[in-house]
Parts: sequence; structure tokens; C-alpha cells
Amino acid sequence: MSPRLRSTSAILAAFFLPLGLYLASLHGSVSFWDTADLQTVPYILGIPYPTGFPGYVLAGWVWSHLFALGPVAWRMNVLAALAAAGTVAALAALLDALDVPPPVALVAAWCYAFAGTVWQHATYVDVHPLAFCAAAWSAAFAVRWSRDGVARDGIACVAGAALAFACDNATVLTLPGIALLALVRRPSPRAGAALALGGLAGALLPYVYLPLRSAAVTAARIDPTLALGLPPGRPFWDDGHPASWAGFVRVVTGSDFAPHQALAGLLGMRAVHGVVADFGPLAAHDLGAPLPWLALFGGLVLWWRQSFALAGLLVLGGLPLLFASAYTVESDATRYYPPAYFALTAGAAYGVGALDAATRGVVRYALLAVIGIAAVALLVNDGIAAAPLFAQPFDRSGPLWIERVIARTPADAIVVAPWNEATTLAYGSYVLHALGRRIVVTAGAREDQAHYRTWLRTRPLVVVSDEAMLFPGFRVTELDEGEPHLYALR
Repeated sequence: MSPRLRSTSAILAAFFLPLGLYLASLHGSVSFWDTADLQTVPYILGIPYPTGFPGYVLAGWVWSHLFALGPVAWRMNVLAALAAAGTVAALAALLDALDVPPPVALVAAWCYAFAGTVWQHATYVDVHPLAFCAAAWSAAFAVRWSRDGVARDGIACVAGAALAFACDNATVLTLPGIALLALVRRPSPRAGAALALGGLAGALLPYVYLPLRSAAVTAARIDPTLALGLPPGRPFWDDGHPASWAGFVRVVTGSDFAPHQALAGLLGMRAVHGVVADFGPLAAHDLGAPLPWLALFGGLVLWWRQSFALAGLLVLGGLPLLFASAYTVESDATRYYPPAYFALTAGAAYGVGALDAATRGVVRYALLAVIGIAAVALLVNDGIAAAPLFAQPFDRSGPLWIERVIARTPADAIVVAPWNEATTLAYGSYVLHALGRRIVVTAGAREDQAHYRTWLRTRPLVVVSDEAMLFPGFRVTELDEGEPHLYALR
């Protein structure tokens, strides 16, 4: 088998085996929280929660309509699985560009793929897997460009970075690392300017979707909450109303959640302490004890041979990690961990490749046997730990919630629900068209209370809450004994 065929085979195997297991453990239906929003919005060409994710929305719209197999929610979950498996293949490709032997690259890629945090995030839709897949391939092409100077690799590197930013502008945290990987070899001034302008245009152009779609939704009054006298800017169809400049800035920057404070504290002791306290134990559990030591050895060798490559991997994995630690409002910081796992696994694979090249005879085979046994033990342990994930395809909590609301509320009710539950109901309304004339309002139980009297003149009103609510001046009836509670107001 030729070297090129061995490398290609390793990259394909790195993609298909994880993909098969991701699909086997995939969530099978609509979920709750942000996940349900991202299962709904692309299909209806709406606008999701900040930071808008226009590249993800447009890609998701194409995917969910062309891949017309199974429920829409499952289709969007499949997209996440494909992206996560694509990232595994990108790691194998990057290691190939660093001249790591294909068998070592393949096993390292699988160690990354089946790490608990990576596997879990591959089984339900999120923006991060798709965005990081693009960034990972950009990094792989950056290393290839640095090694060979082939123009198409440089173009692919810039295109991947642009796509990553268009999907999720938080991937800007990975771009300095990609730049360090790429700029070992500098293009000519003219080619560099063309690549920079093309990349900038590709990254920013999808964001035009946000104000244009927001204006169109408002003009056509597509969002049913507009008929209730609520202002534009409600979730699903027009979250944040980016048709206005103020709304656009709020959505794209996520300023309501103060990411600038996290960026300001990126290199502070609090962020570093958070990495040590939160990421360190989880990474040790997911990657095993030997891998970080191999990564340290590989990093030292890489520093000696290709210092820019080491710096690029450190920044690629480190900045998102520090941001997650500093960004205290983030409800799931592990979303930002895969780049660090990616960099650690790449370093470990490089270290194994260096040992393989530097040793001979019995010593070489003994070292590789010990490392191979450790890798097999890690993969077996990951598989055992992942056993609960294989129950996810049978979880029907989302559909059951939709069915409960349909069964317990009047057909023309206004249903006021908090974010976690409202996203699932929005899927039932806008994707399944199962809620009939009901209108879902995403709000806390008392947030829009000033409108309740007006709404009750024309429609029944049901409020969803996790605790017993008291509404002075209203007669309140609990519709059933389930949780969250459903209260009818009169």
C-alpha cells in the first residue's frame, strides 16, 4: 500500500468508525433548552439565540430540507454527528501533515473521538461541533500549507476559518492558533492580501442574513407573537430583532451575556485556576493518565523541530479553554473543551511518532506495545463509560411534553413558557405544526403579565412554571399534576 493510500485510509477510518457510533447513540427526537432552538430555527429560516450563527442556520436549512429522512430534530442531530466525525478526520489529516505514521494518527484520532466529552457533544445538535469541524480542517490545511506551500491548501485553510466564523463567531478564539500554524510559510504580499480579503468576505457575508431575515419576518408578520401586541425580537423567528442596528449588535456580540468580561479576564488567575480545577480532572478522566504525559513529550519534541506548530496547537486549544473558564454565565463550559482535547491528542500522537522514529529493535516494539495497550485500555474504558448514551435514541421526553401541552390546553390558547420548555413547544408549533392555533410566548411566568388581561379577552391563557404561581386578580387553575406545572388563568 502506497504512503498516500495509507494516509487516506487512516483519515477515512478516523471518520467512519466514530460516525457509526455517534449515530448509534444519537438523540432521536426534539430536546429542550438551546438544543431545541437549534433544531427548530434552521428549518424555518429563523434567527436563533445570540450570537446569531448565520452560517449554521443556512447550512442547517439546506441540510434539513435536502436530507429529508426522519424527524427534523433527528436530522439536525445527524448534522452534529457528521461534523464531530469530520473533526476526528481533520485530526488524522493534521497528524499526517506532521508526518505522524498513519496507524498512530488513526489510534490518536479515535482516542479523541471517544473521549467522553467529545462523544457526548457529538450526539445532539449544537453550533460548536459544526464550527469546530471547519476550524479543525482549517488547521489541518494550515499545516499542509506550511509544509508544502501548495496554493489550494492555503485557500482551503482560509475558507475553513471563514466558515467556522460564519457558523459561530466564538471560533475567533481558534483563529490565532490557525494563523500560527499557517504563517510558518508566508504567501506573497499579493496572494496574502487576496486570501485575507476573500476570507474576511466569506466570514462576514453570511451575517447579512440576520438583518435581512429579521426585516422580512417583521414586514410579513410571520412571527405569531406580533399579533399579540408584543414588539419584534422574540425567539425563534426573530430573536433580538437584528433588523435594527442596536438589535444586530446585541445579537452578534451577545452583549446581554457580557462576553467582553470573559475576554478581558482571559489570561487572569481566575481563568487559569478554573482550567486547573474544572478542565484538568475531566480531561484526565476522558483521556487517561498516559496521554497528557505523551502530549508533554510530543510538545517538547515539536518545540525543537517546529516551534510555530506547537505554539499554534497551544493557542488553538488554550484560548477557548481559558474563555470557557472566564465566561461564568456559560451554562455548559464543556462546549469549549474539544479544541483542547484536539491539541492534547495531537501532541501525544506526535510524541509517539517521535518515539517510533527514534528507537529500534526490541526497545521500539516494547514501547509501542505498552503505548498500544494503554490506548486499547483507554478506548475500552471510553466505550464502557459511554454505555448510557446508547439509551438516548429512545428518549421521548420532548415529544411527550408537546403531546401533554396539546392534550391539556385549549386549541387556541396562548402558552407562556420559560426558555427551556418553550423551545420544545416552538418545534411542535413551527416544525411539526402540531399545536394548531396555539401561540407560544417565551417568557417567565410574570414577565409579560401586563398583557394578560388583554390576551384573555380573545384567547385562553396558560402559563408554564416549575413552581406554584400566584397571580393577584386572576383565577388560577392547575391543569394536571405533571411537571412543569400548567396553570390556566381566567
